[in-house]
Amino acid sequence: MKAKVSLTTDNDVFSSSLVDDILVIRQKQHLLHLTQEINTIFGFYEYLESMFTSKAYKALAVFSHQEQDAHVEHGSFLCKAILASRDNKVMDRLTNVVNRLILTLSTLNGITVFAGQGRISLFHLNLSLAYDYRIVTDDAVFENHNAGTGLITKGSGYFLPRILGVKKATEILQWKTFSAEEALQFGLVDRIVPVARLEEETFQFLKASLAGSASTLLGIRKLLKCDLTELQRTLELEDQLIKERLESAEFKKNFEEYCMKNYGCDMETLRCSK
Repeated sequence: MKAKVSLTTDNDVFSSSLVDDILVIRQKQHLLHLTQEINTIFGFYEYLESMFTSKAYKALAVFSHQEQDAHVEHGSFLCKAILASRDNKVMDRLTNVVNRLILTLSTLNGITVFAGQGRISLFHLNLSLAYDYRIVTDDAVFENHNAGTGLITKGSGYFLPRILGVKKATEILQWKTFSAEEALQFGLVDRIVPVARLEEETFQFLKASLAGSASTLLGIRKLLKCDLTELQRTLELEDQLIKERLESAEFKKNFEEYCMKNYGCDMETLRCSK
């Protein structure tokens, strides 16, 4: 029998620790970096499996990494995906990781909270919607790096329209940026806190939730949060649409022009930048 991965770990992608009944994960890098090493992906899958089966914690808090260079990282990754040889499935690796993460978060038997600050990509906002709650700082700005490229952002198809309705979700998916206050108004985040109090407020929130009727919350979550069959179908459809778009000669031409306009270089140069 294969030994379970320890919930307490520290690697290049994230660190994790158990604080009372809370599993605390601190992201160090964008999920894009998981696509570079297949062994890193398998290690991440093993951790998700241990996280899913463990009874050592009752709540999960994930503190997102700072996305200062996310726009460049995103552009570089798309160039790698567009210019990749057929045996280099960088986009397939990313979509597989995201799908596994979203499905795991959607079925965990515990309260889950995403805590973010500063510049947060639409990609990570989409991932955060698989959590039960989202707490962000008052300086948070949500950025859509695919705005203007003609490419959908992974994770956009399931939770967002169920929270906002199809019409509003369609509108927001075309915005370049929006603020924490707007996200709160739309119901995409649950609480805005000062930057210096993000960790304190997150732990206080979780401890209060665990002290209350947590079993009722989990029951409501299982009842209302998602239809797993439909969620998986939507994730697979996203993968298909993204792959078809990336393989389009029209998209490659348009993205080459986008790179020159927004990054001041061609795709090959940008591909090698990160």
